[in-house]
Amino acid sequence: MASDAFIVGEEWISEHYFNTDVAKQSFQARVVQRRKAWDEQSDGGQKSTRDYFASARADLVRATAELEDGETVDARGAISSLLKTHLGFEWGLYQLHQDGPVARVIQRDLHESARVVIIDAVAVDEVETLLQKDAATLSEPYVPVDDEKHPISSASRLLSTLFAHDDGPAFALVFAGRWILLTDKQRWPEGRYLAINLQLALDRNDQKKGGEIDRVLACIAAESMLPDAEGTVWWDTVFEESIKHTVGVSKDLREGVRASIEIIANEVVRRRASQGLDALPPEEAQPLAKQALRYLYRILFLLFAEASPELQVVPVGLSEYEEGYSLDRLRELVLVDISGDSADRTHLHDSLSVLFRLVDGGHRPEKPGNRSTAASDAPEGLTFNSLTADLFRPAATAHIDKVGLGDEALQQVLAHLLLSKEQTGRDRGFISYSDLGINQLGAVYEGLMSYTGFFATTDLHEVAKDGDSAKGSWVVPIDRSDGIDKKDFVEREDPITGESKPVLHERGSFVFRLAGRERQQSASYYTPEVLTRFVVGQALEELLDQDGHITSAAEVLKMTVCEP
Repeated sequence: MASDAFIVGEEWISEHYFNTDVAKQSFQARVVQRRKAWDEQSDGGQKSTRDYFASARADLVRATAELEDGETVDARGAISSLLKTHLGFEWGLYQLHQDGPVARVIQRDLHESARVVIIDAVAVDEVETLLQKDAATLSEPYVPVDDEKHPISSASRLLSTLFAHDDGPAFALVFAGRWILLTDKQRWPEGRYLAINLQLALDRNDQKKGGEIDRVLACIAAESMLPDAEGTVWWDTVFEESIKHTVGVSKDLREGVRASIEIIANEVVRRRASQGLDALPPEEAQPLAKQALRYLYRILFLLFAEASPELQVVPVGLSEYEEGYSLDRLRELVLVDISGDSADRTHLHDSLSVLFRLVDGGHRPEKPGNRSTAASDAPEGLTFNSLTADLFRPAATAHIDKVGLGDEALQQVLAHLLLSKEQTGRDRGFISYSDLGINQLGAVYEGLMSYTGFFATTDLHEVAKDGDSAKGSWVVPIDRSDGIDKKDFVEREDPITGESKPVLHERGSFVFRLAGRERQQSASYYTPEVLTRFVVGQALEELLDQDGHITSAAEVLKMTVCEP
């Protein structure tokens, strides 16, 4: 359930896990479970977090409205007080210990470090203001016990200070008027956080089960950050499940990309034969595989760009682009049956080629003053900023562009990239690339480094342990497959008969399969973003603003950052 009331900063949690509507292994499922528990509490005569919040809603709405009228100090204080009281931080075993702008949540009668802290900040219009380390964003300066001469006035700097201590809190909430920022000891040093627009959620008042209000409460209620009777912390279990979910999404997409490479390469083989061209020699099999992968990553890149309009790679939002050029318009075509003569046409390939060319070379419409009178009445046109990336160079997909791709084959490819994996009893949904992070796309690429492409010199059967190709499969000549157990043959449903049959790669076809230790021997591994950010950051610190000279923007643009 995607909502603009939530901002997941720097993948504090997997955005796909956080926003997906699937019924299992998702944040939405966790929220629904929590709502069920709250309802059971209420039905049993015990007030739940949801009940307490509901009783404070009118006052919260009034206070957030006062923010618009400029009454920021009193309104901010009222919002903070209401949230502390009604979210469970002063119930039962726990109480608040106030220290300037910091309220520590501690267990009554126990002298132990606070697991959760709540920080009072000034009311801000944009959450980015809270992230500024030198901005005076605290409601009042905080004076550290061990450094009284240097009070802290920035909420961001205070978070870093508190988390740096060995006995620092596990979680922190920042109340800043309409905005609430949630982060934790492990992720804040990496700049990761979850921001919630409380005013937006209050105004919408989505009260349905698992709706926006339930999600807000699940995120910031005391019971989500403090240990339960068994010592389990709700957010910790959510993070663990999020990691497992991310791996699953990457795995499904990786399998879709792998299958698409075979589809594209075999389409090239087929169309070369039908156009009377010589078959590609064996040594061109791996270059063909790389070209197919580049073609797919062009599509993946543009899907990500269209889902991220702030990148300004393509003119997202303009009707001319949406209706004439965008990949988004192809989603519906994926669901249309293609057969007969239509299967061999190249409408999809031609459409993508135009888009690739515009992205690579750019397009800037002529200014009205430079056009003829006849042309001056025409629409101003679309602007594409030239990317000039190696990925989009014509030579990068020469084998593919020479013969084109038929609509039937390319439709299958788009289905792998746009639709979620087929599951029994469920329709396939469209994948949201705004929910997929760059790390997941990198993990897809990493998973394909162990594969290699070749042309089959004889008919081949595909085999895997217990017939499950999820963890990789191999191919064996059919004359050597007699001794293989039937259960180890990978099977696929015949599209015509519906019968499940062993997968057969015919002689001359392109095969893309595991290649033993090739990746290990080449030391080709995808580096996680956390490490690349750190390495690049440390490298730039040695280059920027040195010897009293402030590095200019022009100088920064001339720097070359190598992949760590």
